[in-house]
Amino acid sequence: MRIAVTTPTGHIGNRLANILLDRRSEVTVIARHPEKVNALASRGAHIIAGEHSNPWIVEQAVRGADALFWLTPGEMTSRDPLGSARRMADAGASVIRKHPELHVVQLSSAGASLPKGTGPIVGLYETEEKFRAAGKNIVSLRPNEFMENVFFSLPTIIGQGSIYTTIPGSLKAPFIATQDIAEVAAEFLLKPIDGHFVVDIVGPQELSWDEVAQITGQAIGKQVRVATVPGDQLKAAMVKGGVSPEMAALLVEMEAAIPTIQAQVKGGQTRIGKVTYQQFARMVFAPGYKRALEAVA
Repeated sequence: MRIAVTTPTGHIGNRLANILLDRRSEVTVIARHPEKVNALASRGAHIIAGEHSNPWIVEQAVRGADALFWLTPGEMTSRDPLGSARRMADAGASVIRKHPELHVVQLSSAGASLPKGTGPIVGLYETEEKFRAAGKNIVSLRPNEFMENVFFSLPTIIGQGSIYTTIPGSLKAPFIATQDIAEVAAEFLLKPIDGHFVVDIVGPQELSWDEVAQITGQAIGKQVRVATVPGDQLKAAMVKGGVSPEMAALLVEMEAAIPTIQAQVKGGQTRIGKVTYQQFARMVFAPGYKRALEAVA
């Protein structure tokens, strides 16, 4: 199999590229910073320098390929994050339209069935629509809440033992590890299916935010709590931390929509991950927490 992969330096793209190389695929990656994917190059991956918002770059990557993995990265500092997502979707769709037999696995999100009111997920709704209009073989993966999102709270966990959110601590979600998302993406890239499909990806447990905080605290040996705050307070804190005001507003909107988003997750075409939050907290978050502590010591 010849497979093109976007975002090869991220949690999902990097894991996916390595899985595909382990399984003897010919892998081409599009890298904004080629020096960050030297390890993949040393394993035989072909590197194309550039951004997948550029149709010419995407065209080079898919020429002769059987499949494409597409991930729209969150532009945390963008003053027009939905516009950026639309332009990236247009770039991808323009290339997919030229290669109608290409099998595309697009990383979307829970809630991407909703056309508005879900913050940055609206960009993924629009990407799904544009890709299905452009190509014959599109699988849209809709994972639930990433376990790795707890890293966004790393500074406040270190400083205050708190995870700040507008979400009530009692609200539950089937948190999913990016490792499991990469495995599901590999499944559909290595054994492509014809047609248009939507696949929900959920974790093996449904946990409340309070439970996530408790398990996180146990893994690092420190009490961690959920602190529910008003949306404008959370937005101001994100902007202070470097997020653009526009993206911060969308993220607050997304949090407000989470109960509605959870209700959209269906029991049809679904994949269930293997990694529990306890395993993630012990094996992934705790080492990251330790490294961050050492960096500020």
